[in-house]
This record gives sequence, structure tokens and C-alpha cells, in this order.
Amino acid sequence: MTDLRSKPVSQSYIEITESHEGENDYLRRLLLSQQRFVFHGPVIKTGTKKTGLHVSIPPEAFVPSEVAEEELKRILEAARRKEGKDYPSNTSLIIFFKDDLNFRKAIDDRHLGIFVKENILSLDLRFEVLYLVGQYRKFGEFSLSTRS
Repeated sequence: MTDLRSKPVSQSYIEITESHEGENDYLRRLLLSQQRFVFHGPVIKTGTKKTGLHVSIPPEAFVPSEVAEEELKRILEAARRKEGKDYPSNTSLIIFFKDDLNFRKAIDDRHLGIFVKENILSLDLRFEVLYLVGQYRKFGEFSLSTRS
């Protein structure tokens, strides 16, 4: 991104990634499109596209804080995927994540900040700034440039 508003002109870069469950994310969305709702339980997949794919998620009770903790783990995994890689100077990292109602009830801004401080700031992330951007409301900005 080039900012022509300032003199001298400044240029910055953005790297965007997402916290996700891998294939299970796709399978949840597939099931959602078929039945219009999805549970938080484990994804059960049988068959293949060729033989006939069947996806189910059992209706299990869950603790909202456990769902939120799983999303924090996925955020950490997303950050680790960027660890040790070189990026142009003045690059920011955006990690997009799911801050559903369970997440927002269990994780406030203070808890999110502590999580980042304890788990992500120690990683070898070669960015100026880390932005955590939730799907609904959560947003966090964390400077990484002082660690270089």
C-alpha cells in the first residue's frame, strides 16, 4: 500500500492470514450450507467426493470458554505459520479470527492482550505491527517493531 498523502511518500505492506481448523473449517461450512446450522462438536467425515462424502457433527454440550480457548490456539498456530519468514520492512501482519459469541463472552481485551504477550510476542515474527481482527467485534493492535 502506498500512501501518497504524506511527503515523502511512504510505502507499507500487509500480510493477511486466518485462524482456521484446516479441512474441518471447509467441512463445517459444507454442512452449514446443507442443513443451515452447525454444532461446535468434532467433525466426523466418511467417504470422499468420489465415493460420496458424508459429514456429521454430533450435538454435544460444550463450555463456551473451551471454544474460546480453541480459537486462541488457532490464532497462535496462524502466527507460527509466519514465524521465521522474511518480509519487507514496514510490513504488518493481520490475523483474522472467529470471535463468535462464545469467544466474546470468555475473552475480553485484557485476556487477549495477555495471551498475545505470553504466547505470540516471543515468536520470531518479522513484522512491524500485529493486528488481530475478529469476524464480529474484537480488535487488537500489538507493536512488534521494538523486538527487531
